[in-house]
Amino acid sequence: MDTDDEGCQRADELVSLDRLRLDPPRAMAREMAALRNYDLDGLRGLAALSVAIGHCATAIGGLGPAYRMTFATARGATLQDAVFRLLHILFHADAAVIVFFVLSGLVLTRSLRNRDDGVIPYVARRFFRLVPVAAASALIIGFLTPASTWAQILGAAVLYDTSLNGVLWTLQIEAWGSLWVYAAATGKRIHPVLFLGLLAATFAVSYFDHRPIPLFMSAFALGAIVDDLPAVAINRVTAIFGLVALMTADFLLGPGFAMRCWQMAGAFCVVAYVARNSMWLTSNSFAHFLGRVSYPFYLLHLAGALIAVKLGVRAMGIDPFSLFAVYSVVSVGIAIVLAWITHLAVEVPGMAIGEKARRLLTMRQRVAPAAA
Repeated sequence: MDTDDEGCQRADELVSLDRLRLDPPRAMAREMAALRNYDLDGLRGLAALSVAIGHCATAIGGLGPAYRMTFATARGATLQDAVFRLLHILFHADAAVIVFFVLSGLVLTRSLRNRDDGVIPYVARRFFRLVPVAAASALIIGFLTPASTWAQILGAAVLYDTSLNGVLWTLQIEAWGSLWVYAAATGKRIHPVLFLGLLAATFAVSYFDHRPIPLFMSAFALGAIVDDLPAVAINRVTAIFGLVALMTADFLLGPGFAMRCWQMAGAFCVVAYVARNSMWLTSNSFAHFLGRVSYPFYLLHLAGALIAVKLGVRAMGIDPFSLFAVYSVVSVGIAIVLAWITHLAVEVPGMAIGEKARRLLTMRQRVAPAAA
């Protein structure tokens, strides 16, 4: 979900403080546009789209056999359940979330590779990266949900309460993962053995503790070692096998720890390939656009669905397959418009403020020892 951290880190090396003071958003945007990996953006955008369409399939197909069907239980399935189960494989919301975590591990690690401003500037920047858009989405979804309360809206705004918008559980993990990446990057700068020790401890904890936060720290750990892989290990064959494992693990294995391991391994292979190779699927202009607005789109696809329901789309008297198509097009289209507006009005200014806060805190930390 982090579209700009790597670009910001490199821009920090190229853009003078005076230029950023004169026009922070434009200066940052120009440098980041020249330096960021657009294929990773495209992958992130496609993952966000997969979440939105997957949730549309759940809304129309239900949470029964069409959602929970495995290879062992597929015999005797109805045509409708089989088609919606296939849609869940093609637009796998759960798998897309794992891709987000591995991507964040990679991008945040890159952003910290040659720079350590200290934990406080880092946390400040992450705060302004995540919270402003979360707050804006909470207000929009709260407005569209008559039964919502201000406690829910405020809780969702700071990533605490997931009752208003269920996908916020992933942002809670993202916050913990951000801290994990900082600890890993710091350990690696001190001594590689510390980094390897943290990796081993993280994988061990995930093995014994399957709760979401400790389990998915392994996904961030996998993202953190993507750039350490030898080139010979990254090719189309491993990417294809990774994609198949990512998309079909739950269908072939059913729920459980083994399924999660296959999903994380699959996401690791896919992200590693896209990080070093360009392909049409992730390099086209639509994928790039989705990548730019992926964070607000991810949080606001529920708003698109709520508006679609208010427009009467779910009440149309058509067959389930046609209803899924119409509902997906309408809700996703509305969500993209809301996401683009939020990106321009909230996300970009929030990132600029976060970068200013990071620089200000960094300068104060450097001045304090000198004054002492």
